[in-house]
Amino acid sequence: MVLMAFRKISLDDFIDTKRQITDISSKRLVVLGENAKLIDVLNIFFSEKVRKIPIVDKFGNLKGMVSSIDILSMFGGGEKYEILTKNRESMKIKVTKFATRHVKTIHFRTPIKKSLETFKAERSGLYPLVDSKKIISVVSEWDFVKLIDKPVGIRIGQVMVERPIFVQRDYNVYDVAKMMCRGGFRRLPVVEDNILLGVVTPTDILLHLKENKMLDSLVSDKTRIEKIMNREVITADADADLFSAASIMTSKHVGGLPVTDEEELIGIVTERDIVDALI
Repeated sequence: MVLMAFRKISLDDFIDTKRQITDISSKRLVVLGENAKLIDVLNIFFSEKVRKIPIVDKFGNLKGMVSSIDILSMFGGGEKYEILTKNRESMKIKVTKFATRHVKTIHFRTPIKKSLETFKAERSGLYPLVDSKKIISVVSEWDFVKLIDKPVGIRIGQVMVERPIFVQRDYNVYDVAKMMCRGGFRRLPVVEDNILLGVVTPTDILLHLKENKMLDSLVSDKTRIEKIMNREVITADADADLFSAASIMTSKHVGGLPVTDEEELIGIVTERDIVDALI
């Protein structure tokens, strides 16, 4: 498919971009104290279904951020595995040992337009909003996507990633976890002979490890990824208006949609692709 040039989406068509970023940010703030243990982190991820969790001190000052990728890395998928091997009681490892410490933030009074520029320049999906060092809220790509409430005249096929990275059904859990950690993937399609079979996320892998009591055994997990993938995948049509993708993401709380032609995977559209189309 040859992509044709398309106009950008003006965010001013949906909201006054001079308003401060807290006007669109999440009103639900989930944080962890800096003395929290790994088991606490896992429980919050599974119960709250969040992407990243800010770490704060007793005064509410931001001390870092932890993501599902950080946890997969420590369990053996990436360079943080050394932390696990040096601790006998793995579930009691303090979150500050494996969290990302240097976190880009946005001041809570920053205009929406300026905040969008940060998303496009820094390429992260979520930022803490702070007053000095104290965390006020968080804002994510999803908060921008949910603003799109009408057709925009741009097809999904014009912004999607063509020929996305995917895994095959017989890949094992450990190898997929390594791919996620190296590439920072939030989701990977599972494909066989170009046909989409499912999608797998870091959280799917963590849940699999938890349910099978294998949280410290990722490196030896040879389970085929088809055993844990999500088979009920919501897909998008390349010819549909981008508003369609934004609506599905907002209503289903998903960050990406495989794009298919019949059952064949031809691309993927994510929150980031939509944010990249905004000006």
